[in-house]
Order: sequence, then structure tokens, then C-alpha cells
Amino acid sequence: MRSLLTLVIVGAIAFVLVGMYVAPGQPELRAWYLRNACEHLDKVSPEICAPMRRANTGVPT
Repeated sequence: MRSLLTLVIVGAIAFVLVGMYVAPGQPELRAWYLRNACEHLDKVSPEICAPMRRANTGVPT
């Protein structure tokens, strides 16, 4: 049970980190995150999806 909980926590952290650091540079992944995940991630922190939104509009970081 402990390993399952650890796996879920690590998966959630990886999901957020991919959204913050990998997705802004990958157009298909960025579009998916903006379409599907940012609605929920913004409830946690609006800063998670900010890099993707900046990359989507073409504003330099």
C-alpha cells in the first residue's frame, strides 16, 4: 500500500513538472495541457501553467 501511495505522489509531481518545464517547448503537449489540464492545475497554483501560456502567446520568458 505504501508503494502505491508513493507511486501516485511521484506521478502527480512528475505531471506538474512536465507541465512546467517540458510542455512549453513541445507544441502538441503544450496544447494538450492547455486544453485539458490547466483548468485543474490552476486551482492548485496559476504559476504552473504560466510558462505554457507565455510560450503559446510567443512572449519570451
